[in-house]
Amino acid sequence: MNANMTIPYDAAQGRKLRVLLAAFGVAWLINAAFQASAWLAGGDAGASLVHALSKAASAVPGWIQPLLLAGVHGTQAIGAGIVAGIMVAIAVLLGVALLIRRQVALAARVGIVYSLVCWVCLNGFGFPYGGGQTDPGVFMAYAIAFLFVLSVVPVLQSRGIDAAGPDPRTWQVARIAFGLLWLFDAALKWLPAFLLHFSSQITSVIPGQPHWVAVWLMFVAAVIHAIGPVIVAVVVALAETAIAIGLLSGQWMRVVIPFGVLYSLAVWATAEAFGGPYSGAGTGVRGDVLGNVLIYLVPFLFLWIDASRGGSKPAPLQTAQSG
Repeated sequence: MNANMTIPYDAAQGRKLRVLLAAFGVAWLINAAFQASAWLAGGDAGASLVHALSKAASAVPGWIQPLLLAGVHGTQAIGAGIVAGIMVAIAVLLGVALLIRRQVALAARVGIVYSLVCWVCLNGFGFPYGGGQTDPGVFMAYAIAFLFVLSVVPVLQSRGIDAAGPDPRTWQVARIAFGLLWLFDAALKWLPAFLLHFSSQITSVIPGQPHWVAVWLMFVAAVIHAIGPVIVAVVVALAETAIAIGLLSGQWMRVVIPFGVLYSLAVWATAEAFGGPYSGAGTGVRGDVLGNVLIYLVPFLFLWIDASRGGSKPAPLQTAQSG
């Protein structure tokens, strides 16, 4: 058995884990508030949801469209207001379950399914992938975060001072899935559409921002122009490739994790403009709680808490040897 797997979570790590679950729950409650504002407020409840579903369906390739259009027609047949209410209710229940740590395993399983359904229907599998677009959709990050939540249920259920570690199989699946997500992001960033038009990733999010955010983004754009947009784009692609390799291999995690946290915050503060502008018809509809990349912090923080147990790898799968 790997040495790190024999080291239990201590009381301090258990507290950090509970704080992280609570923060993830608050994110879901914020998301539910945005969704309720967008989908349920106003005279025509559910119209914004139908618009979001239709927009996602129009962005996917023709061979995928029938699947998403079925979701649109199904929503209309059931009643857009009813479907919107159910989705908001699910988001609220997920947030509450994480916040108070009740039925966490059930919430994690529901959260994985719900996130994947939303990734298909609201994010449209992340399409369109063109013109420098490298975002596969925030709900995939949610699904992976819920995988990490599911893996740490044994820690939450432990009553002792020293808690058991996460379930190794689920933990490894979550880590590899997170690495594949970063690898997908990185692969798209090596395409000419991103490398040759990197400046537009910053300037395109300026319209509609508050004045102070617009000033900050214009400063960032000026710095990128002074260094050279292609040079910065290559550095970004290299950074994401390195993060992906580290996550997939389980190596160099004590470097990969803090670097991933800082990199995610940097992207959130620049290309995502702190997640704004915020409105009932924008952020909440597509599930972008305070920005897509900010949700990437949740898996990184799970990894960080686990890595503090002592091993250099976050709970890799090993079979115990007898004798």
